[in-house]
Amino acid sequence: MRFFFHIADKYGVCPDGIGQDCADQDAAIRHARHVAAELARAGEFFRGSVVLVGRQPDPTSTS
Repeated sequence: MRFFFHIADKYGVCPDGIGQDCADQDAAIRHARHVAAELARAGEFFRGSVVLVGRQPDPTSTS
């Protein structure tokens, strides 16, 4: 499944236009936590950021 990891802060949302393939939702959450940890280490400017996770819809799904 392809997931997208958008970064939101007080200035707005930086959309992830590429995404990443993850085995499942748990793997996507682990990746989001990793991204959030990297942002926290990047400095004061990024510490207020939030990682929003979205999943690409399954084209074979009927819902």
